[in-house]
Amino acid sequence: MHFEEKAGARAVRLAVMLLAASAAVAVQAQQSSTSDNQPQKVFITGSNIKTIEAETASPVQIITHADIERQGATSVADLVNNISAATSRYDGLSDINGSNSFAPGGTNVTLRNLGEQSTLILVNGRRMPNYALADYTAVFSNLDAIPLDAVERVEILKTGASAIYGSDAVAGVINIITRTDFKGVSVNGDRTQSTQSGQFGTSKASITAGFGDYDKDGWNVLLNADFYKRDSVMWTGLLGYTNPALTKTSPAFGSYSSYSYPGNIVYGEGVTPEPGCDPSLIKGGLCKYNRYDRFQAVPASDRDNFFGSGTLNLGGGTQAFGEAMYSKTKDKYINAYPYYGDGLAPVNWGNATTGAPLVFNYLGLLASSPLNPSGEDGVGFRYRFTDAPAYQNVDSSQYRVLGGLRGTFKEYDWEVAAGVMGSKTQTAEQGAFSSSGFIKEIGDYNNYTADLNAVNLNYQTNDPNFFNQPGGYRPGQTNSAAILNTLFPTFGFSGKDAQTFVDGKISGSLMTLPAGSLDFAAGGEVRHESYTISPSANLAAGDIVGFGISSSDASRTTEAAYAELSIPIVKNLEAKMALRADKYPNLTAHFSPKLALRYTPTDSLLFRATMENGFRAPNLVESANSLKYAFDTGTSDPQRCPQATALSNDLIAQANALAPTNPQVPILYARAESVVANECNFGLADKVTNNPDLKPESSRTASLGVVFEPVKGYKASLDYWNIRRKDTIGSTSTAQLLDGGPIPPGTTLVRLPFNTAADQTFTAAELTQYGVAIGALSQVVRELENISEQKTSGIDFGFKSVTKTGFGKLTMELDGTYLIGFYDSSTSDIHDNLAGQYLLPRVNGNLTASLSTGNFENSLRFNYTGGYALRLGQEDVTWNQAGCTANNFTPDQCRVKGGQTVDYYFAYTGIKNLTLAANVLNMFQQRAPADLRSFGVSGIVPTSFQDAEGRMLRVSVNYKFQ
Repeated sequence: MHFEEKAGARAVRLAVMLLAASAAVAVQAQQSSTSDNQPQKVFITGSNIKTIEAETASPVQIITHADIERQGATSVADLVNNISAATSRYDGLSDINGSNSFAPGGTNVTLRNLGEQSTLILVNGRRMPNYALADYTAVFSNLDAIPLDAVERVEILKTGASAIYGSDAVAGVINIITRTDFKGVSVNGDRTQSTQSGQFGTSKASITAGFGDYDKDGWNVLLNADFYKRDSVMWTGLLGYTNPALTKTSPAFGSYSSYSYPGNIVYGEGVTPEPGCDPSLIKGGLCKYNRYDRFQAVPASDRDNFFGSGTLNLGGGTQAFGEAMYSKTKDKYINAYPYYGDGLAPVNWGNATTGAPLVFNYLGLLASSPLNPSGEDGVGFRYRFTDAPAYQNVDSSQYRVLGGLRGTFKEYDWEVAAGVMGSKTQTAEQGAFSSSGFIKEIGDYNNYTADLNAVNLNYQTNDPNFFNQPGGYRPGQTNSAAILNTLFPTFGFSGKDAQTFVDGKISGSLMTLPAGSLDFAAGGEVRHESYTISPSANLAAGDIVGFGISSSDASRTTEAAYAELSIPIVKNLEAKMALRADKYPNLTAHFSPKLALRYTPTDSLLFRATMENGFRAPNLVESANSLKYAFDTGTSDPQRCPQATALSNDLIAQANALAPTNPQVPILYARAESVVANECNFGLADKVTNNPDLKPESSRTASLGVVFEPVKGYKASLDYWNIRRKDTIGSTSTAQLLDGGPIPPGTTLVRLPFNTAADQTFTAAELTQYGVAIGALSQVVRELENISEQKTSGIDFGFKSVTKTGFGKLTMELDGTYLIGFYDSSTSDIHDNLAGQYLLPRVNGNLTASLSTGNFENSLRFNYTGGYALRLGQEDVTWNQAGCTANNFTPDQCRVKGGQTVDYYFAYTGIKNLTLAANVLNMFQQRAPADLRSFGVSGIVPTSFQDAEGRMLRVSVNYKFQ
């Protein structure tokens, strides 16, 4: 038998033995010998050994319930994203921006730019269930399922913690601690909305009740119900607030679309609106449509979260405890109406079951079509289906129930627990074409010939009944629900995560050494989990045009055992050593060691250092039975995009040379936009499969810090951190594959045959003129791999002071992070420092000043994010200096400037049991820094809605019944 297999078996046996030992201790439990006048020891996130020290060897940031109120957070996601080390505010997933993701309705968090799977989320020291839909291949915990008003404090461990908590704790741990021993009834309500537009409204109400006094009665029960409602916000009416630095670069911003209702006929000699167009919407000879009516900035959301906990004194130093958490969330996304017509790039997707690539072509009309008054074949018909059901509803539920015993036996603390948890998510969406429904109700989009008109390039239908099928869909007329549901059927996903676990631990003093007590902790855990994601039948069959699938069906049982020592080496010098063994199926046992040192040469000075090895095991989507068939947007083909850009520039030059009233002008502009979209910003079918041979990601984390408190109440800290991760699971990016990078095994780039008569972007003459000699991209096929390496380092800095003044108690608190380096071989060369480049600002921080005077509290919070270049990596030729010059952008426009906001908090407690409070967020209504990369050269809507929100006002009322 191999050594690794023996080690894995020993790890399992040790876990079981520890659980059995803890249970045996529970039976024999006796009253603790600790006297009441000794300082109380508590558990701090990052260790299983109790301590009385506020500052441990590992840097831990604590956010109290009072801090939550001062920040004006309305959800746990808002709260954790205010942490300087959190980076999900830039590129993380939230239920607001997730409508086009594989995991709509969920919200994750990321520390240190290392992704949601490298940050472990705990509630009261134990894991949460996974969100029931994976974000492509990433599995994460949904922060929206945690009731904010049940939170007592949040502890953020800013170093790795795999030696304590196992997989996923590479970048750090966020431990959400709920209230305990609460007595009375507290009712809270608040409302937040923009003072600028009156929109972006969020309402929240909660009730928290505590029964029983544990010290007197021997029991306590806490119940919390938290109700959250967020209003839907559309971009109509918000455009005037957009930063002019964005809008002046985009002629398309604020414009109406020519893909309208009842439509337009576009042909070589001109344009003709279809009969029935509202005269007020005819502009430039075209019937226009206000697309912003269906562009949603914020989806509506309803969340009902419940939490309960209880403790019961069983006597003899033994306590029974239990927790129950349940969440029900509903998100309602409003989608843009689907549209059809010339100038749109073909849609590439595929049948995930067979692997066959599919192409949806936009066809021109025949002269015989009743929609076509031009008398010409192959004319374009631009139409918007404003009668289509276009929405996405996401319903999710999540639960966690656990119970256990804890107590003391002589000088040892012990705890055993068991629980179940899980989540379910169901999505239902309409508004995309059904391939079969389109053929039935409109016509066969595969039945065409090429029309190579140099101005209006189309495929021409060969179906004389196209858009005029007997009993089919009729543009501009009333269509039955049956026809609309055939053309736009309901589709979606259902997901389920289920877990059961049992764990146990014991801690205490082993012996007394000359420098102090040698303390230990040991424990184990057994966990079973299953994860299932199922697409609807029409998605699985590739019937929904342009949509991929996500599927998974797998389960596993994992075991872990760990031990930890706190060793007093000499006076004021303490070492902590930890080792954890985790065993996952089909993987050898993984050992995660940690060493931490804490040195206090004086009462006012602390030095600390940590070093540990961490890991992340492949999740059930990555390693077990799963399939991802995606439709990647924003793809640029380096072998065809430069030629398309040159053609687009020439078409624009032709349009500019004509009189503004010439009917060819809008046609030339439209084609100029479409040829760039076809080759520089198009969708690409992307098939990714799981890989059972994946290795765990491994990491090495080090930190070195100092805490200085020269005067009581004045404390400063400085901590350097360094994380190196290898064997990161993923797939080579499409951009790297297209830029000439090596093609890994199992990866294939699929192009259409080079055919001068059937090219969708260029005519035969233009192919020769612009030097195009390769077919268009249609699909990429790949397998997940251990492909990349990441390195990152930085400095966390903090300061806190509490001063009694003549006006009251003044509290100052600083939380900041400086990013020294970030290297990612999946993005650029591993030696290319990406810090300070796109979405990787070097500086994040906030400074809070609070003044408590009698019944009044006033607080100011200054938030700052550093600027960064639009370029990302040395191979980024679009946004480097030359690329920016080619796009006529100045050096200032090719950077995102630093941004800052100021928040104000006021609270009044002069009425018995009543607290009245208000938060003014972004008090000076500062704009978000302009980001031309996310907005695009022809941007339609900003990706940030800070400008539209402007100043936000939150008003809250809290009343406590005694």
